[in-house]
Amino acid sequence: FSLEKNITTIYNGIDTQLFYPKQNAAVKPNLLIYFGTIIRKKGVLELASIFNELIKINDKAELWLIGKDVKDIFEQRSTITLFKKRLSKEASRKVFYKDEVPYGKIKNLLIKAQVIVLPSLAEAFPMTWLEAMALEKPLVSSNIGWAKELMIDGETGFMENPKNHKEFADKINVLLTNTELCKKMGQNARKRIDLNFSNEIIGKQNINFYKTVLKRV
Repeated sequence: FSLEKNITTIYNGIDTQLFYPKQNAAVKPNLLIYFGTIIRKKGVLELASIFNELIKINDKAELWLIGKDVKDIFEQRSTITLFKKRLSKEASRKVFYKDEVPYGKIKNLLIKAQVIVLPSLAEAFPMTWLEAMALEKPLVSSNIGWAKELMIDGETGFMENPKNHKEFADKINVLLTNTELCKKMGQNARKRIDLNFSNEIIGKQNINFYKTVLKRV
C-alpha cells in the first residue's frame, strides 16, 4: 500500500490448553488429513494430483478430507466433485470425505493422522495450521508467503509449492515411511506453537502494542 512506516505484525494465537497432543493416542499409520473448506484456493484440487503421485509410491497411503464443500468459482460446480474427477482409480479407493465436523470434535479426528497436509494457495495466517501444529502433528504445507512465518521447513514438517505435485508427494512419503522423523517434527511443531503462538503470548503482544498506541495519543 506504499506505506512509509514500519508495520507491527501480531499473529493469530491458539488456545494450547484446548489443542494439545494426547499421550499414547492411536495414530493410524499412513493416514493423511486435510481439514478446512473444500475450495480451490486452499489447494484442494492440487491435492488430488499430489495424492495420485503419492499412491504410485505408497499404496498404503489414505487421505481424509474434512470440511465444508463449496461451489467452485470458475466451474460453478461442487469442489469435492471436481476433486474426485481428478483422482486416478487407484487413488480414489483410498480417499474419504467427511462433511463439516463440529469444532469441539475436530481434534479427535486430527489426532488419528500421521501427517496433516495443507497445500493452500491463499491464506492470511490460518488457524488450521496452528491447530495441527499444536496437536503435535507434522505438516506438509505450501511454501507461499505466510507459510514461512509459521512453518520451519525440515523442522516442523516440509514445505513445497503445491503445483509441484511429485515433489509434494515425495515429502509426504518421507514422513509416512519414517515414523521417528514424523514424531520428531510433530514435537518441534508443538514447541514452536508454545514458544511463539499461544494465546498467552499473542495476548501480551496485543496489550503491549495498544499501550504504545495510547502513549502516542
